Amino acid sequence: MNQFWELLIKGIPIGISNTLPGISGGTMALVLGIYDRLVNGIKKINLRILIPILFGAVIGVVGGSKVIVGLFDLQPGFTMAFLLGLIFTSSKVTIKEIEKFNFKTIALFIVGLIIAYHYSIDIDSAASRADVSWLKFFWGGAIGSVAMILPGVSGGTILIMLGLYQNVLQAITSFDIPILFSFGLGVAVGLLGFSWLLSYLLDRWRSLLMALLTGLILGSMRTVIPDQIGILEIIGFLLGFLSIWILDKREV
Repeated sequence: MNQFWELLIKGIPIGISNTLPGISGGTMALVLGIYDRLVNGIKKINLRILIPILFGAVIGVVGGSKVIVGLFDLQPGFTMAFLLGLIFTSSKVTIKEIEKFNFKTIALFIVGLIIAYHYSIDIDSAASRADVSWLKFFWGGAIGSVAMILPGVSGGTILIMLGLYQNVLQAITSFDIPILFSFGLGVAVGLLGFSWLLSYLLDRWRSLLMALLTGLILGSMRTVIPDQIGILEIIGFLLGFLSIWILDKREV
């Protein structure tokens, strides 16, 4: 298959993953076998690599946003439980990267857990916010862009923690150009800036970084705990759990 179309097609699930809390775009890139090409493409600004992945990701983001918004409207409890299963199981990806559990890794895990739990907000409260500035969308895009190049960290989860998740989904589905421009500019700046820093941190302190990320992932589960537990919620959680589990098995 031509490289352009191969990367475009593989960019679609990466885009979808970035609309769902619990699935990391970096993890999806690993599963699809294009993680190294993506990171190196960002660091070197290789447009032959980045353009097809970007086009595919945009398709995935637009399609995924419409689906997730519809699911929240139709079955909020089921959807929340599904996302809870995704987030819980995605910690498996980062835990495997921790070489050994000692004082440093455990301390960083606890720090990440506390930070994520403290700054996480209820996903429904994020939907009702209408006073978010363009600057916050810019910073949200910059911080959320880390998920595109760092396995185990979900861009959707980060946006929930920042109180921007529902706002960004609504902007995508309604094509709100000012918000999308601010957010997209933040993503571009974040990718260019963080790609070098994260590459350095992963090379030097991978195990410690993964311990911190594991705490962040598990602490963010607070945002998607359903109001009540029933059959649908249990099914939703199991589907989310199995989705990441199966994908991670394929990665291996």
